Amino acid sequence: MKKVLILILLCASLTPAFAAGKGLPFIADDYGKALAQAKQQNLPIFVECWAPW
Repeated sequence: MKKVLILILLCASLTPAFAAGKGLPFIADDYGKALAQAKQQNLPIFVECWAPW
């Protein structure tokens, strides 16, 4: 229960940063650019997928 509370507080503290446009920098429709940037910064890639059903 304590871990859940900490997670909720952490998410709540990040909300103002995302609302101000300082959230994650998404790269739309350019996998090559995203891959090159991830390799340069030694970071993983987050891929968002969805379906209209």
